[in-house]
Amino acid sequence: MNTMERGIPLIIFLLSTTLLHATTTGDSTAYLTPKDTIFLTIGAYNEKLFEHGIEKKQTLFSLAKFYGLTLGELYAYNPGLKEKAISVGDKIKIPIPNRAIIRYRDDGFSFNEHVPVYYIVRKGDTMYSISKRFFRMPEDIIWHRNNLVSNSLKPGQKLHVGWMSIHGVPDSLRTYRVGPLSQKNQVLKKAYLRQGMNKKELQHQGVAFWQKNNKDDSDFYALHRNAPINSIIAVTNPMKNRTVYAKVIGRIPITAYGSDIAVVISPLTAKFLGAKDPRFFVKVKYFK
Repeated sequence: MNTMERGIPLIIFLLSTTLLHATTTGDSTAYLTPKDTIFLTIGAYNEKLFEHGIEKKQTLFSLAKFYGLTLGELYAYNPGLKEKAISVGDKIKIPIPNRAIIRYRDDGFSFNEHVPVYYIVRKGDTMYSISKRFFRMPEDIIWHRNNLVSNSLKPGQKLHVGWMSIHGVPDSLRTYRVGPLSQKNQVLKKAYLRQGMNKKELQHQGVAFWQKNNKDDSDFYALHRNAPINSIIAVTNPMKNRTVYAKVIGRIPITAYGSDIAVVISPLTAKFLGAKDPRFFVKVKYFK
């Protein structure tokens, strides 16, 4: 622990406590200012998220760039955002990489250049999981910063874990260029491989169909003639060399689609496969 980590002055502690009540994020000239506070939660795929409150003159394009994201990634973390006009006060989910969180202050640290970062405790969290799994820092540092007297934590409790630069997140600090939907498809891939135990893998090819005008970007699902309901299938677009995993939620209606249709897929599945037309050639694998 360096010299600045020993005995945070009471005035600084009180300042951090006051910042807990901050509700705005930035202003019309900056996306973050020293008066702001970042409150992190853990998403479905263990990503660290906070909500940025939109202010006047802020745009989604420049917001994404400020936090080291592409516009597509911003949309992935905020389903439905692409179809709506943003307004002042709208909350936009932003993922924060671990490397953007400053855990220890050195002698050149300036409070005018950083915002405090707090973690909001969830049910089931332990001090060990928060310090080691989520933030990779010693437990005693979190104890010290939050004046804790025991390991007892309550859902909704806010723990000061570090700081972040008011100048944003360089994209170089993001170790991968995938959003939560890509991570979700990796989960489906693992489920596909698990279901293959003691089963035969079958494959065929043909036309995939999707409703191009349907704006549902919510999930990866498909209709198939033979794969078991609720199982996972692998759909490959050989033209793009992409494979996406989708859950079978029903059968292809015989009266609605011709025999050339191998699979009916959701718009999200089609977009991840790089589809442009409502009908395109695919290869399908499944276990039965």
